[in-house]
Amino acid sequence: MLRVDRFWSPPEVEPARTRLYGNDAFCLVLAQKLGLTLVSPPDDLLLHVDPSWLGRRVVGSTLEQVVTGPFPRFIKPQVPKLFRANVWNAPEALLAECQGLEPQTRVLSSDIVDIRAEARAWVLEGRVLTCALYEGEGNASMAQDFLDTVARRASLPRTCVLDAAFVAGSGWVLLEANAAWGAGLNGCDANAAARCIAEASHA
Repeated sequence: MLRVDRFWSPPEVEPARTRLYGNDAFCLVLAQKLGLTLVSPPDDLLLHVDPSWLGRRVVGSTLEQVVTGPFPRFIKPQVPKLFRANVWNAPEALLAECQGLEPQTRVLSSDIVDIRAEARAWVLEGRVLTCALYEGEGNASMAQDFLDTVARRASLPRTCVLDAAFVAGSGWVLLEANAAWGAGLNGCDANAAARCIAEASHA
C-alpha cells in the first residue's frame, strides 16, 4: 500500500496494478493523472430503481426549479458534494448555500421521512459481501436482506456501496449509492470491502 499526499505529483506506478481509495476529489484527479478509470454508480440512480425501494418520492430537477417547490424538503446535489445534502426549510437558505452554482445544476429532492437507523453494504457482482449498521438501532440482518435484493435486481456497476435507512412506517429503504473507491467502511468488514475496492478502478 502506498499513501499519496499530492495528486499533482503522483508516484511512478504501473497503472495496471494500481487501485485507488480515498477522498472523492483527490481520487478523481489522481485517476486522471495515472490514466485510471474509476467505477461509480450513476449519480441519478435513485431516479431509475424500483420506486417501492425508496419509501419516499424522489424527484430530479434543477436548482432553479426546486426553489419554487414546497419547503421544508430534503435536497441534495445530483453530483455529490456540490453543496450540503440537508433538510432545507426555506429557499433562501438553499440559495445562500448554493451561491456560485448554475441555476441548471441538477438536484435530487424528496419528502422528509423519519429515519431510525442506517446501514451500509459493499456490493460486488450483484452480491452483498459485508453489511453493518452505522447509525441508530435496527436489525442488521433485515437491512442486509433488503440491500441484497437491491444488489441483485438493480442495474448497478460491477461494484459499489449501498446505503439503506430504516424509515418509520416504511421499513428498510434505499438511501443512496456510493463509489467503492471513496466510501468509508462504516463498521463493515475491511477484507470484504478491499475486494470491492480492488474492482473499483482499472487501467
